[in-house]
Amino acid sequence: MAKTLQMQFESSNGKAVLLSVDDPRENLTRNEIEAGMQAIITSDAFHAESFSLTSIKSAKVVNRNVNEII
Repeated sequence: MAKTLQMQFESSNGKAVLLSVDDPRENLTRNEIEAGMQAIITSDAFHAESFSLTSIKSAKVVNRNVNEII
């Protein structure tokens, strides 16, 4: 099973921006995720179409089954 942490932010132009992290640690807490997302916003390291990330919209862990055929 593949897991992905999907973090959704709002940018300064009002659009949603999704950042994903593969194989997140099993025991991540809400507080850790919020702190990490806030650190991403504060660092201003990521831009979407030249717009800064301004706020947290949501975060979720997605589990999916992957069956490789070839």
